[in-house]
Amino acid sequence: MYPPALNPTPVTEWQNVTPAQFLAEIAPRFEPAILRGYAKHWPAVTYALKSQQALREYLVGFSRGEPIELFLGAPEIGGRFSYDEHLQGFNFVRRKDHFETALQRLQRMEDDANPPAFYIGATAIPHTLPGLERDNTMNLVDERVPPNIWIGNRTTIPTHYDVSDNLACVVAGRRRFTLFPPEQVRNLYVGPIDFTPAGQPISLVDPYQPDLERFPKFAEAMPTARVAELEPGDVLYIPSLWWHQVESLARFNVLINYWWETGVPNTGSPFEALVHGLLTVRQLPLAKRRAWQTFFDYYLFSETNPAEHLSPEQRRALGEMTPELADYLKGFLRNALDRR
Repeated sequence: MYPPALNPTPVTEWQNVTPAQFLAEIAPRFEPAILRGYAKHWPAVTYALKSQQALREYLVGFSRGEPIELFLGAPEIGGRFSYDEHLQGFNFVRRKDHFETALQRLQRMEDDANPPAFYIGATAIPHTLPGLERDNTMNLVDERVPPNIWIGNRTTIPTHYDVSDNLACVVAGRRRFTLFPPEQVRNLYVGPIDFTPAGQPISLVDPYQPDLERFPKFAEAMPTARVAELEPGDVLYIPSLWWHQVESLARFNVLINYWWETGVPNTGSPFEALVHGLLTVRQLPLAKRRAWQTFFDYYLFSETNPAEHLSPEQRRALGEMTPELADYLKGFLRNALDRR
């Protein structure tokens, strides 16, 4: 359980949510939300509640033999996928396997008192299990958003964020999410942003055993923690940039999630802009960085329109974002980078 000083606030629960309510009331809050039982009608959840074997057979029925990627860790890591001791490597390995043989391998581990850590992570359903997404639909996101499936035993994915908004739907087993608001980035002691276990930067702090001598500022994050406990059929909405640790609590766990972006498509990731800032801004003297900070605040984060004194045809790069403007700005950046 959590240490006494970490007493997370339960995430707000919503019952009988409609798509209109999600768009009008829940998503605009930019707060995590449990949509209790929202996916309980899914055939996958029905099979899961019947038996693990029934769900396995149901899922295998969609497989077309495409290889999938496994994450495997020794029993000694306690299911927590992370770095090695010196942050020069990881405490797990990746392996390719076929979906059916991977599920058989997981099944053989279920009677092991101290099994290896095992999960199939972020596997695109339309590619690997085509048709599963049509059998289990999610009407809170655009139908073009591809779902991903996660399958494993008792594992922990350390505290991380997603650039996109996220709906995490529990199909089998139980999940516990421990969440922190985006501004806690300064207190979470994040590892390298370009060398990560599975794509996103992770916190080096274990919320269950925080080393406050090594990570003293984590004490400031602890009062902001939220917790969500999910059963089959429950859905958790996680807004982008909310930090979350994910624990799979059963011997056999299945989750389907959806990541989606808002705004004009194909404009790139804000994370890429951050990396560009490391290249161009971070090494400047403090006074100059502070000056650039005022420019970023004005042009990117102000609630007012920095181009309101210009007519629409005069605004050019400061105009309303469209696919055409996005293409122009990407070309502008490419030309600038090519000159360096």
